[in-house]
Amino acid sequence: ACRALVDELEWEIAQVDPRKTIQMGSFRINPDGSQSVVEVPYARSEAHLTELLERVCEKMKDYGEKVDPSTHRKSYVRVISHDGTKMDLSGVKIDGDVASSLKFAVRAGNRCGFRGSLGSVADLHVVLLQCESIAEEYEDELIEFLSHEADNVKDRLCSKRTDLCDHALHLPHDEL
Repeated sequence: ACRALVDELEWEIAQVDPRKTIQMGSFRINPDGSQSVVEVPYARSEAHLTELLERVCEKMKDYGEKVDPSTHRKSYVRVISHDGTKMDLSGVKIDGDVASSLKFAVRAGNRCGFRGSLGSVADLHVVLLQCESIAEEYEDELIEFLSHEADNVKDRLCSKRTDLCDHALHLPHDEL
């Protein structure tokens, strides 16, 4: 779910008009009569990113599970495009269990976006709020990484910083 979460956040950021800004800083008046207010791009502002983190997990209903034929790893892929274009859904499992496991239940230590061989969500021993727990637990890291344009945020955040997806460092980078 970490990689899906970052995908969704990056897509939402890209949808904001780059000319839109927000005032940041202190609104207090300095002794010389000036203010320390700066205009920053809204898309990557802490205020916008915090707002996105509050609602991004609702997008997990638009995902399905796909098995890589060579590695047999299960990954979460978007099954409903953002813009309505047709998507290749060959090999993708679409059902309520997948969406529920992304948004709500999964076993600890398996929050990258891949499920092991335990089977359905009902078989899982420990229930966590997967997407929402990642968003909450790693909110500071998500804001830190997404507040600046950077390459490979998914790998840097989900694998290197949080260790949620150690195996994902070797996955190809997909485009939104």
